[in-house]
Amino acid sequence: MVDSSSTDTQTDHLLPLHRSRGAMHRRGGNRDDESAPHRAHDEHGVRGGSTTRIRRRTLDGERQSIPLRIIYGAATVILLLVAFGIRQSRRPGWWTTLALLVIPVLMALYVAVRGKHANENLVAGAFVVSIASNQLPRWITALVAALAAAAFSLATRPAPDTATKSAIKKDASSSSSSSSPADSDGRGMQLKTKAVLSCLFMIGVLLHENFQVWVVSATYPASHEPPYPEALQDNGRIVMRKLAEMASLQRRDVQALRDAFNVQWALVSAAIAGGLVGCELKLGRASHRSMWAVGMRALLTLGIARFVRTVSFLLTVLPSQMPSCYRSHYPYPVPDTWSEWIMVGLKPASRGGCNDLIISGHATVTSVLACVCVSVADNALFSVAVWSLLAFDYLVEVYQGYHYSVDMWMGAVITSLIFRSLASVEPRVVHGEENSYQPMSSNSMRDVILYAAPALLAFVIITVSREAIANLWIVIYVLTAAVAQIKGDAHFSRHIFVC
Repeated sequence: MVDSSSTDTQTDHLLPLHRSRGAMHRRGGNRDDESAPHRAHDEHGVRGGSTTRIRRRTLDGERQSIPLRIIYGAATVILLLVAFGIRQSRRPGWWTTLALLVIPVLMALYVAVRGKHANENLVAGAFVVSIASNQLPRWITALVAALAAAAFSLATRPAPDTATKSAIKKDASSSSSSSSPADSDGRGMQLKTKAVLSCLFMIGVLLHENFQVWVVSATYPASHEPPYPEALQDNGRIVMRKLAEMASLQRRDVQALRDAFNVQWALVSAAIAGGLVGCELKLGRASHRSMWAVGMRALLTLGIARFVRTVSFLLTVLPSQMPSCYRSHYPYPVPDTWSEWIMVGLKPASRGGCNDLIISGHATVTSVLACVCVSVADNALFSVAVWSLLAFDYLVEVYQGYHYSVDMWMGAVITSLIFRSLASVEPRVVHGEENSYQPMSSNSMRDVILYAAPALLAFVIITVSREAIANLWIVIYVLTAAVAQIKGDAHFSRHIFVC
């Protein structure tokens, strides 16, 4: 039982003190009374400061965990898409192999999300998105890529005042016998011109190689009829087959894993995103690099590597690992007249040859793309991810017997060394003004049709046409781009290259 009189007495005792403190505050109070609120504030500040620090740490932890959550979520989606796309049995060896292959994808995804520079995010992101979208039907992926290429070209059309300023700068530079580093290689030749010449050089090398692939098989009579020469012992293939046997992986399982990740197209997406988009938009550490210079360096690397390949398989002929390869690729008996020889040699060797083994053409192309990706991204973790997945692709090629392991090894090493040695042909660009583009609303219907036509035609070629005429279409596109460049429409020429 509480005494009400005592409660009232305590309340009456406290009220004057409260009123006096309120009066002191209104009058300003004395020094001791002034310090009391400050002491209370300080005590509250100590408690509040620790609380604030705890809250700040919590918020920082939550902010740092957001990218990690994105990475884990995207990794789960990729893993499920790959597993759903392959539709294979649940053998432990298969799941172990799949888990090992997902690790490089996670590394690339980490760079795409947590990279410090925009060029790293763009290249790694394009690489990961391409692998994830590969689980969708092929025509959907091709259509998205075609629409993206057309949209990017329409969005980056140079503004009219930019072209006028460029023309004025060129006139001024020609009168003073100097040229801008962004337009010239420092020796008087335009980078765009050098890129086109490099492209023509590569086309000439490829046409010459295509003919010599037929020549080396036609002049190796031991492979024309049984008994066929035995293939050389390939220790790399022996090891791969032993590992596949230990993991209970059949040939179709290995091919399914290769198709699920499809490293080749992932490299194409990343190379286009880095070499074209990143350099064109001057993103991150790619701002000092020119799209034309990167393309020129890549084309020169590929042309030189393919020339080395042609000389190599002409000097030493290796027996094919497929005994009846010649009869399934070329006419038998060998034609007698020169005209027939030339006609057979001019046919695109879309299915490859039989004795054109050292070095691998597949390795040269994919290695060039990998070099462009890792060079523009400029991230060590992403480089490890790219070359790890590419090594798996090469191992599958060896396991299936399409190439000797030395072919893939030498193709990757030689191509990488050539690309690195050609660093001097890519000048460091000193940008003055930022690029100016026309707004998307300024594109007319004619512009949309003009830029959409090559992209949609490429979509039709990929989804409908046979692979046997793929090389022919590549040559047609390259020649069309060269004609557009000669006529002065550099932007449309670049668009055709992208398609």
